Amino acid sequence: MERRNNVFLNPGQPSNELVTSLTRKLQNLSSQPSECCIYRVPERLRHANEKAYTPQFISIGPFHYGKEGLQAMEEDKMLYLQSFLQRTKISLEHYIEFVRKREQKVRSHYAETFDGISSNQFVEMILVDAAFVVELLCRNYCRKEIDKNDRIFHKPLKLLEIRHDMMLLENQLPFCIFEDIFPLTKLNVPQSSDKSALIKVTYKFFKAKAYLGEEKKILEKMGNSEIKHFVDFFRKCHVPTQPPRERKIQTLTIPNVTKLYNAGVRFQRSTGSLLDINFSQGTLEIPLPRIRTSTESFILNMLAFEQRHFLEYYINDYVFIINRLINSTEDAELLVQSGVFESKLTDTHKVIASINNLARGSILRHKHFNFKDLSDGLRDYCSKPWNTWMATLKRNYFSSPLTIFAVGVATAVFLLTLIQTLCSCGVSFK
Repeated sequence: MERRNNVFLNPGQPSNELVTSLTRKLQNLSSQPSECCIYRVPERLRHANEKAYTPQFISIGPFHYGKEGLQAMEEDKMLYLQSFLQRTKISLEHYIEFVRKREQKVRSHYAETFDGISSNQFVEMILVDAAFVVELLCRNYCRKEIDKNDRIFHKPLKLLEIRHDMMLLENQLPFCIFEDIFPLTKLNVPQSSDKSALIKVTYKFFKAKAYLGEEKKILEKMGNSEIKHFVDFFRKCHVPTQPPRERKIQTLTIPNVTKLYNAGVRFQRSTGSLLDINFSQGTLEIPLPRIRTSTESFILNMLAFEQRHFLEYYINDYVFIINRLINSTEDAELLVQSGVFESKLTDTHKVIASINNLARGSILRHKHFNFKDLSDGLRDYCSKPWNTWMATLKRNYFSSPLTIFAVGVATAVFLLTLIQTLCSCGVSFK
C-alpha cells in the first residue's frame, strides 16, 4: 500500500462498482418541488411531545394513510363522499378523473414522494379525504342541511376530535385541491367569490379553536395571498403583513409579569391576533388565548411548519417572549386576576407546564427577533426606580377607598399635630 498526500490508496480495490453506484444515486437526485409545503415534524420537536403532532382519530392525506388505529373513521368518510357526490350531482367516474388530473400537483406539495402508495391508491385517498373535508365544511356552514342520521355533528366530542386532527401539520391536504373542488358544491355563500366563500366556511369551522379574529379582518388579510393548507391559513391569520424594521437584540433579559407588576405595569387583554402584543404608557396588552388542552398542539404545529418553511419566525418569537413573560404560577395568576386570559386547565401549574413545552421548540435568533421593541420597552420601564416606587406606594396606601381615607386622616392628624407643636413653641404664622 502506498501513501500519497495523506490519502491511503489500495491499488487492488475495485472502484468501478462504487463509481457506478454513486453515479446512479446522483442521477436519481431531484430538487424539492417549489410547491412543497407539507412536512413531517422534525424529530427534534416530536421527541418533546409526540401526541401534539400525531392524529388520534382521523387520517387526512398520505402521511398517516392506512395507519392502524385511524381506520374507524373510514366508513364515515365514505358516507360523506356519497353525500358530496349527491350534492354536486357528478358521477363517481367524473370525480375520479377530476382528481386523477391533479395527482402529480397534489404529490408535489409533500416533502416525501410516497412511492409505496400506487397511483390508484393515492387518487382514491385524495378524492375521499378532499370530499370528506369539503362536505364537513359545508354542513358546518349550513347546519340546516344536517340530517338526524349524521354521525359527526350529532356527536360533539367526535366533531371536536376530528377538528383537532385536521389542524395538525402532518394531516393536511393542499388548499389548492379544496379550491378546485369547492365550486362543485355550489354552496350559497352571499356576496362571495369561490375563493372568499371557501375562506369563509374554513373560518367558521376553525374560528374558536384557531383563535381567529373578526371575519372581515381575516378576509382582508387573506386578500389574494396563496393559502397552502389549513396550518398555513392559521399562521397567516396571526402574523403581521410587514416585519418590523430593526430586530437585532442585545440582551435576553425580559422582565416577567411579576416584575412588571411590581414596577406598576397594568395588564389588559387585547382583541387582536396572537402576535398583537403592545406596550404603551405603562400598559401591556396581551392577546393571550383561552388556554385549552388543544392550545399547545395548535401553536406547536404552526411552529413546526414555520421552522420548516419560512425565514420569518413570528410564531417562534411569540412562543419565546410568552415563555419569558410567564414563567411562574404567580405570573399566570396575575394575568388571570387582570382578566387577560382564561384557562380551562385545572390549575396554573398546568398552564406553566404547557407554556414551557411550547418554548422547547423555539429558537432565538439575535439578529431577527420580532419583539425587539417590546422587550426593550419593558426592560427600560422596569429599570426606572421611580416606577417601582410609585407602584409600591399605590398598592400599599392607595389600593382601596378605605386605605385612601385612612391615609388622608393620618395626614390630617399629622399636620394638625405639627401646627399645634409649632404654636406651643411660639412660632407665628402671620
